[in-house]
Amino acid sequence: MAAEDVKEANWDQLLSQDGLIAADFWAPWCQFCVKLAPVFEEVSNDYPEVKFVKVHVENEPGIASKYGVQGIPVIKFFCKGMEVASVLGYRSKEQLTQDVKKIMSEQEQCRANASKMK
Repeated sequence: MAAEDVKEANWDQLLSQDGLIAADFWAPWCQFCVKLAPVFEEVSNDYPEVKFVKVHVENEPGIASKYGVQGIPVIKFFCKGMEVASVLGYRSKEQLTQDVKKIMSEQEQCRANASKMK
């Protein structure tokens, strides 16, 4: 399942969903963002129970500002509308997979509701 681009208009609706959400904050001029993009997509295919989305920081500055994004790439994880974790910088597939597994294990209430996201 490919990560979808998110707009400010549907951000609050997205966060109101049950389950874990991974949001990649990025920009096309950022070398590490471009390098991370295929890794993020690949990991999104491995975890269909997690909603993977992308936030273009130049097109959606309100979302980036709301969560204090100052450096990219950064992946922020949300559960029940709250930010529960983040990882800054490029991640290999192995590193991002470990991050997702760890956050899923720490956020059992999101994992329990993830079946609704499919």
